[in-house]
Amino acid sequence: MTGVKNLDRKELLKDKESQINAMKAAFESGDANEVAQKIVENYENNILHFEDMMNQTIREANRANEQQWDASVLASRGVRVLTNDEKKFYNAAIDVQSFDGVSALVPPTVYERVFEDLAIDHPLLSRVNFQRVGATTQWVVRKDGATTAFWGDVCETIKEMVDHGFETIDQGMYKLSGFLVVCKAMFELGPEWLDRYVRAFLSEVIAAELENVIVTGDGNKKPIGMIKDLNGAVVAGAYPDKAKIVLADFTPKTIGEKILAPTTKGGTRRYQGVTLIVNPLDYAAKFFSLGAKRKDDGTWSYDNFSVPGLDIIQTPAVPTDTMIAGNPKDYFMGVAGESKLESTDVLRMIEDQRLYLVRQLANGRPLDADSFTVFDITNTKFDGPADPPPAP
Repeated sequence: MTGVKNLDRKELLKDKESQINAMKAAFESGDANEVAQKIVENYENNILHFEDMMNQTIREANRANEQQWDASVLASRGVRVLTNDEKKFYNAAIDVQSFDGVSALVPPTVYERVFEDLAIDHPLLSRVNFQRVGATTQWVVRKDGATTAFWGDVCETIKEMVDHGFETIDQGMYKLSGFLVVCKAMFELGPEWLDRYVRAFLSEVIAAELENVIVTGDGNKKPIGMIKDLNGAVVAGAYPDKAKIVLADFTPKTIGEKILAPTTKGGTRRYQGVTLIVNPLDYAAKFFSLGAKRKDDGTWSYDNFSVPGLDIIQTPAVPTDTMIAGNPKDYFMGVAGESKLESTDVLRMIEDQRLYLVRQLANGRPLDADSFTVFDITNTKFDGPADPPPAP
């Protein structure tokens, strides 16, 4: 069994402009140029990484066969037990050494497992409220400050609760387009290892884009992000950013008034903790020292914040000097069961490899306009704790 051939980069990147134009033809009108250009650029920038992923999978599959790994070892390497439909799909692909002609057989559980993997490996995605939905769906959410239980005659109160306590949001799906690179050697691994590679690749490709739209998506043919104003003026389908609240300092008084108090919805619900979502650079430069505690024995512990229920998540999707506060569970991401896997030879720049376009329907938004508060922490005074004197 052979690995993937690493060809000279100059041979791989031929006529980029024609590649982009050809890819555009594969997408529907609208944002086709943006999506096509992003795919080509990502492919170019990560070509060696894609080859490494395939070669690593091939090496591990060979070792598993030689050393006869048991189920527990396979599971620790991300190789899972397949359903009957999944086996049928992967075996059909192996028979023809391609996903061509078998894409109609791809079961929805393949994509469901991808999103499960995302939730495990990415802290922000693990907290967001992912739900499997239809291609078109209605979300029923509680209105801000509405009372949803009443004393009195049953018929009257039920009508009042339905009419005034909840809001129904008609929400369609948008298409998330990604890509999957597969060489012929991958089809020699068997269905379980092929599945491991497919899930790992798709997870990596869409993770960053999902985090980006969950944080900053403008709602124009994509989800609405945490930093967007649901009550703002929508221009050409795009929602505006929320006005940032300037955070002067990170003292207990300011934390309580500016960060914790908004989570109580004006005192209508108990404080149950808050998550701060920040850029990794801001975490390292501004927050890290606050959570560092030196023990009596001179050793250090980290991420020990004195605020009850406070948690910090890092993601590059948040712009620097910006902090988002709220509960990630108040962000709803609906993922439709309908998915497509389509092959193309347009971007086939490596010997014996093929690019497959993956299309997943999804959409998301904060549950209400004040689910998340956005802060400007450009000039915030972060005074970390003073180091205790060394032990005598």
